[in-house]
Amino acid sequence: MSIRSMLPIAVAALALAGAAAIAGPALAADDPPRAQYHEMHANCTVNHTLSDDPIVFPGLPGASHNHSFIGNPSVNANSTPQSLVGGATSCEDTLDASGYWFPTLLQRGVPLQPDKPTVYYKSAVRDYRTVKPFPAGFKLLVGDAKTPDVAHFTGNWQCTGYKGADIPPSCPAGATLQVRLTAPSCWDGVHLDTADHKSHMAWPVSGVCPADHPVPLPMLEIKLPYPLKNGDTGGLAYASGASYTFHYDFMNGWDPARQSYLVQYCINGGRQCNGFGEDPKNP
Repeated sequence: MSIRSMLPIAVAALALAGAAAIAGPALAADDPPRAQYHEMHANCTVNHTLSDDPIVFPGLPGASHNHSFIGNPSVNANSTPQSLVGGATSCEDTLDASGYWFPTLLQRGVPLQPDKPTVYYKSAVRDYRTVKPFPAGFKLLVGDAKTPDVAHFTGNWQCTGYKGADIPPSCPAGATLQVRLTAPSCWDGVHLDTADHKSHMAWPVSGVCPADHPVPLPMLEIKLPYPLKNGDTGGLAYASGASYTFHYDFMNGWDPARQSYLVQYCINGGRQCNGFGEDPKNP
C-alpha cells in the first residue's frame, strides 16, 4: 500500500481519536445526577411484644429475650417471609407487611416503647440508580445482642445536645432519646439468609459493592425515638441487656411489585419519599 493510499486511513483514524477525546469527558454524564436524598421510609407503630425471634430462634416460641414488633402484627416464632406477604401491617404503606423487631427497652423494669419508629431505606452506593429491591424470602439481623461493650457498638444514641455510643446520663426536659443503627447493603446475590444471619451482606467500599457481594440493596437504618419523662434516662436497659446490645431484625414481607416501584421511584429516582411512597417536593 502506497503512502498516498494510506493518507485517507490516517486522517480517518485521527478524526476518530479526536472524537474520542471530545467524547471522553462526556462519559461523566453517566455518573448519577447529584441528589441530596435517595430514600424511602417505613413509618410504623409497635403492635405487639413477644419473647420470639423467627430468624434467630425459628419455631421456638419464648426462646428469645423480649422483642417489640412493628409492621406485620402476626409475626411470631413460626413466621416466614412467605407467611407475611399480603398480611396486615402497622406501617403507613399498606403493602409493606414485613416484620421488623428489636429488643424491648425497659425503664426500671417497665417497658418503654418508641414513638413513631422509622426504618429508612436508602442508597449507600455512589450510583443510587443501581440499587435493587430486597428479594423475596430475604432475612437480616443487624447488630448483635452479644456486643461486648460500648466501644463495639456501631449505632448511636441522640438527644438534644448529645450524640454518642451510649445512653447519656440525662436529656433536656421535653427531649426524646433516639437510637439509630445502620445495616450493610451489599448482597452476595445468592443467599436469602446465612447461619449468622449477616454474612450474605457486606458494606460498600468507597461507594461501590465488593466483588463477593456485588448487588446493592437498600441500606436499612432504623430510628427509634423514645419519649422521656423530664429528660430522665435513669434505669434504662434493653431486654437483651445494656444499651450496646441494641439490634434489629428484618423479614421481607413486601408486596414485590410495590417494593420494586418504590425502590425505582424513590431511591433510583433520587427522591425523599415519605411513608406513603410520595415525595411532595419532587413528584
